[in-house]
Formats: sequence, C-alpha cells, structure tokens
Amino acid sequence: MNTSQNQAPPFQIESWVGTDLGQVRKKNEDNYLVDALNGLFVVADGMGGGVEGEKASRRAIETFSATIYNERDLVRKIAEQPNDSAVKEKVGELVTQAVVAANAEILRLRREIGPDVSMGTTLTAMILQGNTGIIAHIGDSRIYRVRYRELSQLTEDHSLVAQQVKEGYITEEQAKFSPFKNVLIQAIGKGEELDPQVEFFTLEPGDQFLLCSDGLHGYLENHEIITVLEEPAGHRIVPRLIDCANARGGSDNITAVAIRLSSPEHYVPTTEVDIGRSLSNSPILRGLKPGETTRVLKLGHTQDYISGETIFTEDTAERSLFIVFDGQVTLSRGEHWVATVETGQHFGLLSLVDGQGRLVTAKAENQVRLLEIPRTEFLDLLRSDPNLGVKIIWNLLKDLSGGHRQSVARMLKALS
Repeated sequence: MNTSQNQAPPFQIESWVGTDLGQVRKKNEDNYLVDALNGLFVVADGMGGGVEGEKASRRAIETFSATIYNERDLVRKIAEQPNDSAVKEKVGELVTQAVVAANAEILRLRREIGPDVSMGTTLTAMILQGNTGIIAHIGDSRIYRVRYRELSQLTEDHSLVAQQVKEGYITEEQAKFSPFKNVLIQAIGKGEELDPQVEFFTLEPGDQFLLCSDGLHGYLENHEIITVLEEPAGHRIVPRLIDCANARGGSDNITAVAIRLSSPEHYVPTTEVDIGRSLSNSPILRGLKPGETTRVLKLGHTQDYISGETIFTEDTAERSLFIVFDGQVTLSRGEHWVATVETGQHFGLLSLVDGQGRLVTAKAENQVRLLEIPRTEFLDLLRSDPNLGVKIIWNLLKDLSGGHRQSVARMLKALS
C-alpha cells in the first residue's frame, strides 16, 4: 500500500505500509493506521492469541485515533504555534488522554469477554504537524528515525529486559537472548495505571522514520535498517524489511510503516574515487579510458543489500546487469550453489541478451553494494557510441569465454 499526500509547507509526506503473518503464527494480531493527510501513523501489536489479540490492537487504534480526530483543530495548532508552551501542553494532554482512552476500552473488552481472558496490545503512534513530531508510545513496538545516515530509536521499550539494561543488570547483547525479552512492563490492557511516553521533537527535511512491531526490529541490526531505508524506490522499503525478517525466522507477526519527509538525500553517494578503487580490476571495464568508465557507470544506480537479502530469484523477467562494488553475492539454482561473485565482478549478463528470465537466484552473502545497469540504458549506450560498445562487448565475450572454459574443465575433471 502506498500513500502520498502534500502537506502545507515545509514538508511533503510519503508513506508505505505492510504487514505479514510471519513464518510461525496462525493469526496476524498486528494492526496499523496510516493517515498522511492528517499526519497520523500508528502500529499496534496485539497480545492474547488469535481473535483477542487482533481485536485488542484494532480497537486500541480506533479509540486512540478517534480521540485525536475529535480534537484535530487543537492538534493543528502545534503546526502554527510550535513554540507556544500552552499549546504544547494541551496537545500533550490530549495525546496522553488518547492512550488512556485506548487502555480503558481494552480493559472494558476484557471484562465483557470474561475474567480469564488474556488481551492486550502495544500502541506506538507518531503525529506529524508542520515542523513538529509527536510520539505516543506504550509497549515494545518502536519508532526509528534516520537523519544524515544516523539511526535513532525514538521510543523506549517498556519491557523487563529494557529495564534491566537501563539499570545495568545485563548488557544489550545479553538482552537479545534473555528468556524474558517478551515480558512487557507496560501495555494497553495490562492494568489501570499507565505512564505512556509522550514526546515532542523537531522535524527536518529528509527525515525518514520506521514504525514497526517487534516481529521486525527483533531481526534487524541498526545499520541494516539504515541500508534498507535508503532504498531509492520507496515502495520497495517495506517488502524488503518484511522479507528479511521472514528469511531470518519470522517467529512473530511483522508490521512496518516507512515515512519520508520531502525528498530525502541519499547520504551514501558513490564517488568516482570509490568506483575507481572498487572496480579497478572489473572484467567489464578492463582497458577502458577513465571517461569511458564513467560513462558506463553512469548508466546505472547503486543499491545496498543487507546480509541474506535476496536480490532476485530465478525465472524472474527483469533484465539488468549487476556489478559488485563491495561484498559477495551467491548465485544458486534451486538448492545448488552455482557461483560466488565478488567485488569488481558482474552477474546477470545473459538477461541483457534474451528475455527468458533469470537462470539463478542471487542473494547477498554479506553487506553488499551493487551497481544495476538496466538493459535499455545499456543498449542505448552501444548504439550511441559504437567504438565504446565494441570494447565493452569484447570484454564481455572474453569474460563469458573464460567462464565457459572453466565450466568445461570442471565437467571433464568430473568425468575422468
């Protein structure tokens, strides 16, 4: 799902959302709200199993958002008067009231269903108004912000292990393996007393945010979140995050909301110095002059992948050539290893020639940076500069011939 909405200056909000059952659960208890028009984004991770958890997360979001919408004029004042302490105090009270109202609704549902029912949910919300962001948070879902390639966790986990880390009883590394990591100290529906995290912060152009349930953040390192959020094509961010969580176990439901303010800067520019160092021995560029090398490299765009992430699967129809800037890529067919491609090497050559689909699946062996050159741009270069085209094709033929000779040699050795 993709929502995009112009807001009053200074920002445009773009957002993308997705949720997934995961690999283990039989019911998706997560829910979300994405309302770019009113600048309201919410993720809730239900607890209680099956219908009860799903109902808790859904009703909590409905109650929270209804409270905010009923006072939308007050909320909008924070955009007009961001430095007015009285306005900020009233909005803060409203947001707290919305969390309390959601808690009261889930407690009411619990009493209505029966005294022994287990029912609750996390609730993590962000409101964007003008230059101001507002957080409302209970539980262990999270909000991350990426600003100038630095990741900040804006929410505090209301969990037992988070408190133990904060008080120095265990380390963050030990917390990852603690048997109590899913024990929440605070949650919607857990009890009458709540102390929600309600905070205001200043927005900047290019800020990127991720709201997610623990079914996602439990599987990704901070640097990996940065890598995926830098994906130029915004609609690919959430599917990539969900695929990575599933590939690493997917033991819980997975929900993610990705948000960008205005047009974000891509803070990892690939400079010609980086290119020259990484690709000095690349077969496809061998013998080319510096200006010719630059022309070839400008055909494509850089793309980062995190460890274990699938780049493409066999039989897909996309037609691009990939050059490895950094890292290693494993090529496989079915369950069988085909090759490992390293810095300076390329793969996907045959897709430039025919439209029969990929022969292999390509997966990042570690943190990988690739240059992807689409077939149309590649052919346009060959037509516009035949001399350069001959050099490139000759390099490709020599590389293809070398690979063929190695394959024949391996086959003959196997037969001997």
